[in-house]
Amino acid sequence: MDDALKSALREFQLGTRHEHWYGKTYREFWRWFSEQENALLAQASPEDEAELREDLLELTADCDDAGYARPPEWDDRVIKRP
Repeated sequence: MDDALKSALREFQLGTRHEHWYGKTYREFWRWFSEQENALLAQASPEDEAELREDLLELTADCDDAGYARPPEWDDRVIKRP
């Protein structure tokens, strides 16, 4: 994976930190997440796409484990500080 794509992925990972999302909804988080994911995939060369998809799946799992995975009825709930 080239350095520009690695850097963009790292920025994406940092953007998922809780302090960026307090006061916003789970729907906003996942909308943003999807937009970032699609933008990264659009940047990836065919050679980098498989590795990037693996990294994105890991990031999704990390976000789920961090508490962003919620049932649909929580979409409009505000993310609060623990």
